[in-house]
Amino acid sequence: RAQSASRMASRLSASPPVGRAFTAPLRRRPSSGSLAATADQAPAAPVALRPASMMTADDSVDTREVLLVGLGDPVSDILVRLDDPSLASRVFDACGISEPGGCVPVDSDEDIKSLLAACGEQWITGAGELETPSRSFSEDVPAQGVEPTYCPGGSAANVAKAVANLGGDAAFVGMIGRDDIGARYRELLRSQKVTPVLLEVDVDEDDAGSTPRSAQCLSLVEKGGQRTMRTYLGASLRMGASHFDENVERLAFGVDRVGADDESGITKSHSDDAAPRPGSAPRASLLHVEGYTLYRPDLARAAMTAAKRRGALVSLDLASFEVVRNCRSQLLSLLDDGLVDLLFCNEDEAAELIGETRAPDAFAREDAGRAMEWMLRYVRVATVSLGARGCVSVDNKGQRGVSPGVRCAVVDTTGAGDSFTGAFLWAYLRGGSLQACCSCGCAVGTAVVQVLGAELTATRWGELAGDLETVLLRDRGVD
Repeated sequence: RAQSASRMASRLSASPPVGRAFTAPLRRRPSSGSLAATADQAPAAPVALRPASMMTADDSVDTREVLLVGLGDPVSDILVRLDDPSLASRVFDACGISEPGGCVPVDSDEDIKSLLAACGEQWITGAGELETPSRSFSEDVPAQGVEPTYCPGGSAANVAKAVANLGGDAAFVGMIGRDDIGARYRELLRSQKVTPVLLEVDVDEDDAGSTPRSAQCLSLVEKGGQRTMRTYLGASLRMGASHFDENVERLAFGVDRVGADDESGITKSHSDDAAPRPGSAPRASLLHVEGYTLYRPDLARAAMTAAKRRGALVSLDLASFEVVRNCRSQLLSLLDDGLVDLLFCNEDEAAELIGETRAPDAFAREDAGRAMEWMLRYVRVATVSLGARGCVSVDNKGQRGVSPGVRCAVVDTTGAGDSFTGAFLWAYLRGGSLQACCSCGCAVGTAVVQVLGAELTATRWGELAGDLETVLLRDRGVD
């Protein structure tokens, strides 16, 4: 037992190891961050980047068109399940958490390691004293102590994972540190069928020790699904507008796809009445930006402008009511300039948009309607998710979609909203009506809350893809 405890403490306090299939990063570019990703789905030999002016379409490892490109923070989620209430109480006490729930930033990855070590010590101390769980609250993952699970997270990355696992093509753009955590993130993202386009943060030659490490989020998940999160964003915050350059565009979007410019110099994504045609071939047709990027508005603008230049749509998820509150001017600037086509929010964020102060569970569909009316001043499609009550969506031509919630046992809500958005966008880009998009989004969101960490099995994703294809066929009148 002592040896087992020692091994557990070691696993919990150490950084996650790099898989043996890890490929060395591409040659570094000191001036603007290093592109440590190739546009492929499987490990490949290192490739030295040439200046953008010397690159051709043949230089990308895989020039096939992608369906969706995500932009955001590449956060490695470290998930710890606290099935037993007494264990949860001891872990919170050891970690100095007086109010479980919510998300609080920490200053360094050392803070994450310390919290993990505290979790491990409490599991070891209480081993043999824990209440015998009556049943695991996830059918897919057996009950456990505080053995951590690692998965590639971040809002936009979760959206890309949903699209890719449903059979679409997806890429994800972000910045990682030069460390084993970032390397593991790349490999795990690739294993989820998403093309990683990840830059590595520059090293300060005068103070290498100050170089930030890859982003991580420790999520303590209690029975019933409540999450208590501690997040270190680290290297991800170093990505700026200058990093979204021609090299990144090529690897993320694939071959050039430039439409006709309007007088402002911004390419129109599609005409107002030109939605993607059902059954059309996948294309680099949408950039999805997570709301946290609004804290770096120049990056958001640079990426959105690049997407428009390539004839792509742009979607934005508002992320949290704090983002709406703190970044309202940045948001309005992007909306005023017509850079966003589809806007997603939950009831908290919708309430903040319209200045509503009532509790989220009192936020009615009528309130959502007022929020969407506000959103449609600027965008083509407005969607409000209502948690367990489903979602509502409307476009600027009056088409509507409504889907009720489905009662189920909630294990973990991590990534559920992002997975909803991913499935919605997958259906939208396949030519689905808003009603079909809402149905697809809610089906996937419901499945995700029943497992830990938004990590469905390949079999489950396959089942969902079949179900959603049926939804789209019926939406087109095909029995």
